[in-house]
Amino acid sequence: MNERDDQSIDHELGGVAMAAMHEHEHTVSSGETGAALDAVRSRIAGGDLGGAPPSIDLARDRRRRSPLILLGAAAAVVSMIALGLVAVVGGDRTNDVITPGTVAQTDPATTSPVSTSPDTTVAAPEPQPSTTVGSEGFVRQTISVDAANPPPILEPEPYFSLPLVPNPEGGGLISFAVGADHVVVNQPNTGSITIVGPDVDGISAREVPVEEDISSVVSGPGPVVYGFGEPVFDGDDQAIPRGFRFVAIPFLGENAGSVVAVDEVDVNAYLEIPPYFFGHGSDGVITRGRDGATVIGYVDEDGQPRDSGESAENGTSFPMLDLETDLQDTSPASEGIVTLRGTEVSWQLDIERDPTWAPPFVGLNVVAPGAQRAIYTERIGADTDPDADFGPTGMPVVALLNYDGSGEWIRLPDDWDVVASDVWGTLLARITADSIELARLEDLVPPTGPLPPISGVTEPGSPTPSTPAPTPPAPTTAVPTTTAQPTDPGAPGLVQPTAVTRTCVSEFECTQLATTETGRIVALDPGGDTLRVYDETGTEVQSEVTFTEPVGDAPFLTHVGPDDVAYLRVQTPGVQDPSNDLLAIPLVGSDAGSVVMRWTGLDGSGDSRLVPRKSGLTNVNCCGGEGTRPAPDATIYRWVDRNGEVAESTHPSFDLNLGDAGNSLTRIDTAADGSAVFTRFTLPAVYASPRDFPSVVATDDGGALAYDYVQLSSGGFEVIVDFDTDWPSANVDNGDVYYRELSDSFLSLLLEPSGTVVVPSGPNGGEFVRRELDEVATRGWPGEIDVDLESASASAPGLNEYIDTEQPFWAFDRELLALQLSPALSDSAEQLIEVDGQLVIVTTTGLLDDSSDATRLIVTTERSDDGSFRFASATYGFRCVPGRGHQDFSTVPCI
Repeated sequence: MNERDDQSIDHELGGVAMAAMHEHEHTVSSGETGAALDAVRSRIAGGDLGGAPPSIDLARDRRRRSPLILLGAAAAVVSMIALGLVAVVGGDRTNDVITPGTVAQTDPATTSPVSTSPDTTVAAPEPQPSTTVGSEGFVRQTISVDAANPPPILEPEPYFSLPLVPNPEGGGLISFAVGADHVVVNQPNTGSITIVGPDVDGISAREVPVEEDISSVVSGPGPVVYGFGEPVFDGDDQAIPRGFRFVAIPFLGENAGSVVAVDEVDVNAYLEIPPYFFGHGSDGVITRGRDGATVIGYVDEDGQPRDSGESAENGTSFPMLDLETDLQDTSPASEGIVTLRGTEVSWQLDIERDPTWAPPFVGLNVVAPGAQRAIYTERIGADTDPDADFGPTGMPVVALLNYDGSGEWIRLPDDWDVVASDVWGTLLARITADSIELARLEDLVPPTGPLPPISGVTEPGSPTPSTPAPTPPAPTTAVPTTTAQPTDPGAPGLVQPTAVTRTCVSEFECTQLATTETGRIVALDPGGDTLRVYDETGTEVQSEVTFTEPVGDAPFLTHVGPDDVAYLRVQTPGVQDPSNDLLAIPLVGSDAGSVVMRWTGLDGSGDSRLVPRKSGLTNVNCCGGEGTRPAPDATIYRWVDRNGEVAESTHPSFDLNLGDAGNSLTRIDTAADGSAVFTRFTLPAVYASPRDFPSVVATDDGGALAYDYVQLSSGGFEVIVDFDTDWPSANVDNGDVYYRELSDSFLSLLLEPSGTVVVPSGPNGGEFVRRELDEVATRGWPGEIDVDLESASASAPGLNEYIDTEQPFWAFDRELLALQLSPALSDSAEQLIEVDGQLVIVTTTGLLDDSSDATRLIVTTERSDDGSFRFASATYGFRCVPGRGHQDFSTVPCI
């Protein structure tokens, strides 16, 4: 193959030229900026510091959202947080008591809808587990399921059927809950809930009118149902809710159907949640799918506080256990570990989904604990509607996780789903055109495992102590005075940011960090009205800047620009569409804390990122495979100084050049004479298709440190890249690429010019620590593959030994393993990674070569006893440019 060096040079110069063009981007005109500044100054001079009414920032710079949520309408938001079963119009409501349409042949004396020892005529598949010894020193069973070879289908036997009620308003989703001796069926916008349970004649259903429509329901202890109620607004003219009511409604007694207790919860904290996300804790309903925080305390029928006080049929009270898993994400990995915290019990789930599988909109289901086992369920089959953004898919499967560490997978028919699971059992449902059919998982596969072996669970009949669920720390705006060293000191020699405190009010609302152009750390707490400024090390609070006017609810700290002016994004007040305002607030000077500039109408969908340039902040939209980012014609929101005058920055900025533009990151410095100095770094292949623009900081050594969330078909993860100045222009040192499992603290990670990072640590992530990259992420394989053109084969000398020694987490994912073998792309090239059983196929197209236009590396992998993958063998070939030879991948020379 003959490289066309002149074309490579042209592409490199083209990328640099594109970078230079960005200093002439389209900007907000000086006249527009001046007029806006005059208006702001007039307001300040006149004492008008009132600002706009508070609003909710529904969109953050994190993951792409569906347009349904981004509309901001309360009904749409309510429907997104409910259970994922769509109501089909049909049937009529005629009586308060509904006679069963289909009743299974069960004992009419049964007192619980979830039998613990039922008769069944459907044989469960015999588990055939493999076991490996985990790092904790106990046996961890690997429980595998494969869409290409799924378990046999087990047909549920309905024990009750009730009519599907027409939804008078549309929208909303049916939700279910399992109680001690009943189940709850909540059909949206009907003004009632249905209680299905035993009566003198067997099982019947009773409708209970409720004064407030609810969703995402949880039942018990006692005859009380909990769930999301109505949205809460600050005023009649507010288009987007401030929060939601989480209410308690009894279904027996004189207060039946009335709200007897309510707590308000934040809107942002509970968007896009999966089914049975909430469950039972020791003293109230908890966020079982997140951090175990209590949402509302238990109450009795009169709304008075009560303890759990209830027992499942086997005599154990809840909370039963604390499960930790890495499976709950919109882009799940093929392997996940479920751990019973505080014990030596865990399960490794090995999931092979159909190649066309599409993730569900609200993410995967949570792992649900029960009295005799836990369950995890998802659909792993083919995408039945490829034109839709999120499925639907077929093949529902359920992992049955016994508390002795054993387990198995079962499969349900495509028209059945697990709709609720709690300490009293697991409920299955099938929705037809006019009915809702209910079945018990325990009738299908009776539990066989022991009680959970954790502290607080005793033999039946014995008192059972419980431990309160953890609660996120309350937000604070007080000046931090702590000087204690962090719990985990990290690498010796690093000064720890002991003065920087971290608070959270939800999973995605925690203290945000940024740095000034001189390296000082700036922090904004969630819901706070103060910016704290620290020294470069974070050991000293230098100032606190309190906002002189309300800036809006949940502001997001975007950047700190020249002259120490902070830039915050907030939801545009009074606008229903996903729109943001950008605020400029000085940290110093006579106007410190004041909004000296406000731009409105920015994209608020979460599908874009603001990127700093020499003249201001510019917007980079989501997605798309090629081009230069930011675009040459992107609008720039001009920097302003502490007095509100237009300013420019001499701080380094960056361009991202993709595909034909050069597959590179360009650092742009300003020389002493004002000219631009360009430093070009080849992009790692893992950064070839970014969502928008990575977070990048210019490092003191002339390089760059970048962070981004990356999604492959196997799942999502985080990647930090240390762009070293010793990188050759056409290669990548993969040892400077660091892979990190997806964490819930990615919004709090701070890149530093020294090449270190500041990340949350300690109990509940309550403190910040400074770390070297290899302390927070796993370094890529620093070796290279060896291609033998004569045999059309390839080897990876030292790779397996590196995996044995380092145990990198990327070795547990075939796609990540493939990235170690092909870590860089030449200019204009594109790479496709496909997984076919034990094979990983890496195809690279768009080569700058006059005879070959593509290469293909086919790697055979083997799974080791610890569950990670190893390189077994590989073949290599290239495809000729049309008209220059063969079109098959081989090593036959092109002409």
